Amino acid sequence: MHCCRKIRYFLALCLLLVTLPVMADGVRPLKSDGIKMPNGEVLVATRFFIDLPRPLQEVLKQGIPLQFDLSYQITRPATLAYKFRFNQLFSDDNVLSYKLSYHPVTNRYRVATGTFYTEYPTLDTALKALGATANWQILPQGSLNAYSAADTQISVKLTLNEQRLPKPYQVNAADKSKRWKLDSGWVRLNIIGE
Repeated sequence: MHCCRKIRYFLALCLLLVTLPVMADGVRPLKSDGIKMPNGEVLVATRFFIDLPRPLQEVLKQGIPLQFDLSYQITRPATLAYKFRFNQLFSDDNVLSYKLSYHPVTNRYRVATGTFYTEYPTLDTALKALGATANWQILPQGSLNAYSAADTQISVKLTLNEQRLPKPYQVNAADKSKRWKLDSGWVRLNIIGE
């Protein structure tokens, strides 16, 4: 009995040591909720933890803004998922963009979404704002009237948009793909509602 417990502790420690390097850099979801409203629309609330690698921090300090994209995809119900994929051929309405920039004169970080922006005194507080949403309406009224929350499957993903970097930095990003790649992967929403 005592030997089995030691083996379990050893295996748990090995698992922790194996996963630590993976967890050190990147993007992890902290919150990913969807609310199906009685009128059939869906509202999303998300929050992510971002560990910005040192090379990207240096790029930011040089005055180069970083753009992150929060996107969603629908996989169920099938008819709505098919319509969603068809619409994506003509528009990118499923993306919410965040621009992180540093201003050396004020020594502050700015996170902008569209024309709205907020300034932060530290990089850590600015990173908490990236990908943070509350009541983001992704589906209009009536979209899910015929479906329950249990019949719906929607996922979100937060990524660094490397295509928005200046060309010389895009080349660096291609060379150092492991260090520059920030992507949460698709995270399934916990949808609550009727």
